[in-house]
Amino acid sequence: MDEDLHVQREIPPPCRKPTWKPSRLSLLVLLGLASCAAPPGEPPVDAPSNLASACPTNEITFTRETGCVNDGSVEFCLPTGNEALLAEVREIAPTIEAGASRGRAGCNLPAETLYFFPTGEAECVAHHGALVDAAWDKICRIAALPEVKAIVPTWYE
Repeated sequence: MDEDLHVQREIPPPCRKPTWKPSRLSLLVLLGLASCAAPPGEPPVDAPSNLASACPTNEITFTRETGCVNDGSVEFCLPTGNEALLAEVREIAPTIEAGASRGRAGCNLPAETLYFFPTGEAECVAHHGALVDAAWDKICRIAALPEVKAIVPTWYE
């Protein structure tokens, strides 16, 4: 009976840790892949920013869903003669155009200049529809600039 209680088992050999020795080829591949990574710093201009989730909507009088309900653009004011600021805005939105009036944005002439951000087919899901994500992101980035007090739809009378 004692023999039945003591069942002998075969004990497996101890586990060995695998060893990895990098070859020159694997190191070159690893270095090549690492060089493809984006460098730290600012994202490319067309890359969506983190502002979309924290868009300063208090400066924007419309939503992403109603961003194309206008006469072809939205508008805002920038200080006249601030070339560095204008270059920064043109980096965000190269298609902006200057106007000569106060506009619906109510620019303080001549201290401020009116600018139009077009809302055409590339920026809108549909005519008088929502803005595409990339266009909304650009508007959010412009609205985040401290010099921009308001972004409003353009209406011609």
